[in-house]
Amino acid sequence: MVGNIIKLGWKNVWRNKTRSAVVIVSVVLGTWAGIFLSGLFVGLAQGYLDNHLKLSVPHIEISEPQFNDLYSPEYYIPASEAVISELQEITFIEKIEAESMTTGLVQSSRSSFGASIHGVQSDTTHVIEQYIVNGAMPGLSEERNPVLMGQKLAGRLNIEMGSRIVLSFQDTEGEITGGAFRVAGIFDTFSDPYDETNVFVMRDDLNRLLGLNNQIHDIKLTVDDISQAQNYADQLKKQFPDLSIQSWGEIAPELRMMFNLMDLTMYIVMIIVIIALVFSIINSMLMAVLERTRELGMLRAIGMNKSRVFSMIVWETLFLTVVGTPVGLLLSWSTVRYFEVYGINLTAFASAMNSYGFGTTIYPSLPPVYYLNITLLIAIAALLSSLYPAWKTLQLNPVEAIRKFN
Repeated sequence: MVGNIIKLGWKNVWRNKTRSAVVIVSVVLGTWAGIFLSGLFVGLAQGYLDNHLKLSVPHIEISEPQFNDLYSPEYYIPASEAVISELQEITFIEKIEAESMTTGLVQSSRSSFGASIHGVQSDTTHVIEQYIVNGAMPGLSEERNPVLMGQKLAGRLNIEMGSRIVLSFQDTEGEITGGAFRVAGIFDTFSDPYDETNVFVMRDDLNRLLGLNNQIHDIKLTVDDISQAQNYADQLKKQFPDLSIQSWGEIAPELRMMFNLMDLTMYIVMIIVIIALVFSIINSMLMAVLERTRELGMLRAIGMNKSRVFSMIVWETLFLTVVGTPVGLLLSWSTVRYFEVYGINLTAFASAMNSYGFGTTIYPSLPPVYYLNITLLIAIAALLSSLYPAWKTLQLNPVEAIRKFN
């Protein structure tokens, strides 16, 4: 008997092909839109996270404890060469960048602006190198006292390649010092705030003005597994108890929160779309029940009990969803997969995107397990959306239902 109820439910789906087609299309489009939007949000958040972890927020940062609080050049890492040598022996560390740093004023003949001044080694690669649009790294320039600066800062100071600027800051004795530099390179990253507030010079040039020898203030580490950065940082704290060691989550709590909320964001977006689908399915099934009031009353009158009528309506609803869901899943997977490879170019909105630190190309992405979870969510939603129309059929009085359309 159950098999007959299932067959009857399937046949009833196609009695009104237009209405069924509308519901199926809405399920397909709803599934596609929900999954694609989830992938878009994940791609946007992941891109933001990856960009900042690659450029401005190290996986792990090591410094002298008072340096992060006072940012004074006198608080450098003691015995830095020995520290770096020990770090090079640790297997989970993939890259080490050592800098001397200070904050100061960048001055041109027409304007001035505050910035962080990074002293980098001439014989090592730096992540900023890939963003250079004109010139080269300070260590590769033939200019005396070369400086690399962001395009945004260069525009603010109204300077160009080869222009002369003055960097002013405090030395280790607390005295104001500075030096004249030539613009040897200009970089343009995805983040306007970063481009406007960071300049790079040779470490020897900066240390000479600061009154330092070969000391450094900051060591940035790239590790093999970013999700284990906090555990790695805890290990390093035991190895170097006199130094300040922070993971990226401690340096930038907002990035850690974004990382932790990505999964939740995916499901929130999809649940919102599923709720809209539920109301669409309920509306269509209620219309079907109202149109077939006399028929349902007749079935009850000839002996079909309430549970079988209830099951028939439930099966009809499930079939409407089951037909549309696989198509929606395939369409959404294909769309996400395509743009995961080729990306969505938002160069037209580059100014707005860069002002908030977002890249201009978004690569939507979703883990495979998400599609399975979404299938289960849609199945639960279909079951729930069938309950109210099915319950309405149980409220029908067989005699009144038969008379209603006579």
